[in-house]
Amino acid sequence: MSRPLAEGWMLGRRWLVPGGRLVCRAVIGSLIATGMIAAVAIAADPPGTPRPSPPNRQKNSMQPSANQRGNQQPVLDANGDPLPTTLEGWQQRLSPEQFQVARLKGTERAFTGKYWNTKTPGTYRCICCGEPLFRSDEKFDSGCGWPSFNAPIDAKQGNVKGQAVAEHDDFSFFMQRTEVTCRKCGAHLGHVFNDGPPPTGLRYGIHSASLVLEERKPGAVKPSEGEPGSEKPAGDDAAPVKPDAPAAGGKPGSGPGRPGPKSPGR
Repeated sequence: MSRPLAEGWMLGRRWLVPGGRLVCRAVIGSLIATGMIAAVAIAADPPGTPRPSPPNRQKNSMQPSANQRGNQQPVLDANGDPLPTTLEGWQQRLSPEQFQVARLKGTERAFTGKYWNTKTPGTYRCICCGEPLFRSDEKFDSGCGWPSFNAPIDAKQGNVKGQAVAEHDDFSFFMQRTEVTCRKCGAHLGHVFNDGPPPTGLRYGIHSASLVLEERKPGAVKPSEGEPGSEKPAGDDAAPVKPDAPAAGGKPGSGPGRPGPKSPGR
């Protein structure tokens, strides 16, 4: 061995060997542990073991409703026709604004919707599935520019929110609000606020594009005027209705009640 190599070897031995043994032991210990973990993993799941395939998720699927999550039976609309299960299907069924608002959670402009100032008696149904949601009896002028109701159609004493609409937390646009949707088909309706009139103190700000009004027949008895316990939503005994044309253009957003000119509570 040449003198420079010998001196280098001695220098390395002098400085590295005292700690080198500890480093070697640590490296060897890590390798052994890694090998043991790999062996256990292979034993638990040897190569070639059949793996369950992931659930088949349809692209652009609609928001599932409670009925669809509970069983595989198709959900039917008021006419007995199966509801779409994809956004493409809803796009063919609805007008552009109805699709934008009801299925993509868009927002129609205030004071432009078809029903924001309507006084006609009747039942407001879901534009997507025809489910009765609100009545004109609970409609009031909130000044927000969207149809406003103080209770859903099936509200009753002890349960002022009923079961016709579902509620969801909404944190869009850096705000915390409560979104309301059709419980049957998942259509976006708007938002509910705790600044409504008595007796419920609630204000359901709903998009006109998410509703279709079924006018009350002349001479029909209001549900509240029937015998106790026999009330039923107005319009349930009438012929089902199909979606009609929407009001003037909507745009993506947060739903009725968003901050802006003449917003409720301001």
